[in-house]
Amino acid sequence: MRALRKASIVAGIAVIATMGLATQAQASKNSGWIYTSNQSGAAFFDADLNGQPGVEKITVCDNRSDGRGVRVEVSGRDGSGSVWIFKSDPSNNGRCESIQGNFFLEDTAVGVVVYEYWGDNTAHKATGTAVA
Repeated sequence: MRALRKASIVAGIAVIATMGLATQAQASKNSGWIYTSNQSGAAFFDADLNGQPGVEKITVCDNRSDGRGVRVEVSGRDGSGSVWIFKSDPSNNGRCESIQGNFFLEDTAVGVVVYEYWGDNTAHKATGTAVA
């Protein structure tokens, strides 16, 4: 009886230790709208476009006619290493610009940065995160 009890305790400890060491996958998560610090532009990272795993969509919008464009940079990892995706909306024409594809490994964290640009200058950066 004592051997059975010891075996049960050892098995229980092994299960708890295994569960504690296992890493949990992060479920895909959109970024939500991320606005430049002065609200002149915004970006959105859609982790699984229309529920399609592996298809991400990056959207950027210039919301103000001020001679500046708005750019988004999304960084993460693919199967080969680090990846940076850039997309710009150079003018407030009532339309947003977007790009879509399989850019990042599934269930990995991505960083999103949106900012104004004109020439070589940038301003009003804002950041966010998502999970591809």
